[in-house]
Amino acid sequence: MEYEEIVEFFLDIYIKEIKKENEVPNINFIFEDEAFILFRRLMEKPLSLINQKDLEYLISCSNDNCLSIKVHDYHLFFNLLTCIVNELINLSRQVNEFISYFTLLRRIWLRMGINDVENIELFLDKQLQFLRNRTFNVQEPTLIKKCDEYDVYMKTSINETWDESTRSMSFILSNEDGDYLLPRILYDIDSLGTCYIYGVQSLNKSKNKNKKIEKKLYKLNDGIENPDVHPSKVMALLLFIEQLEEKGITKIVIPSMQVLSYQYHELLSKEAKRYRGNDPEFYERFYNKQDLISRLKTEDLINLMYRITEHKPNLEIINEVNLQGDCLIIRNNKIKAKTSQTPIRK
Repeated sequence: MEYEEIVEFFLDIYIKEIKKENEVPNINFIFEDEAFILFRRLMEKPLSLINQKDLEYLISCSNDNCLSIKVHDYHLFFNLLTCIVNELINLSRQVNEFISYFTLLRRIWLRMGINDVENIELFLDKQLQFLRNRTFNVQEPTLIKKCDEYDVYMKTSINETWDESTRSMSFILSNEDGDYLLPRILYDIDSLGTCYIYGVQSLNKSKNKNKKIEKKLYKLNDGIENPDVHPSKVMALLLFIEQLEEKGITKIVIPSMQVLSYQYHELLSKEAKRYRGNDPEFYERFYNKQDLISRLKTEDLINLMYRITEHKPNLEIINEVNLQGDCLIIRNNKIKAKTSQTPIRK
């Protein structure tokens, strides 16, 4: 995709889709006057997708009741969007899986954290780093270790565009008793080698019917005071951290929230209500679940990370979230940090 194509698509399609609030929460995008010079130039091109009504709509569609994002550098903003789209296309080809960049341009804003709203260009730069990262690329379940009597298999996946992160890692425990699919870790890694964890998520509970294996997992609760975290999540996260250690990754960041997530799940709840009879599974998963999902993604995830430090004393929590920043930061003192790379700013 070319730069000018992305600008036209954004003005002609995505602004309008976002403002309708059919799927994602409403957002005001505020451009400085200099950006409109580019918009008007593109409008004069033969077969241009944009016209005067699009520019008038962009100016007049602001809503005081929704989030406003100021675009400080329109050229960098659209250049990063262009790079993100093309990197997603490249990644799709590499993993031989279709991932829609059309939906990404509508949904990528769901991944914004608290500070990202103030610097949208830095947010997009980080999303590009996430897409370009190839630290883990295990598309098929691969045996990685033996854990007691279990064979442990690992695989990574490219997430859907509505997910909180670009990638996820999942593990399967297997022995003569059968298989047990652990919750997946939603993560991303930037060009500095920092790992961001956005969730530990159970998707298909029907695959976890092996009670023998689950009973053994509960041994992880031995010696833990008030163990209020399911041991399957603990095991999944412990295995994930082992993978980070093998790659020399020392810094883990847990964002405290994604600012549009709650509103997004309110919209999903309304959608689920409409489909109650046609899709009971969708209804059960999302109807009136916005408070539960919000808790799982914020305080429960933070509590899980504190729990992990009881199993791995080499993990050091170095700040207090919401008092010293909007993210929980953890350092792994077991390994030495690799040489940092320069962030991508193309």
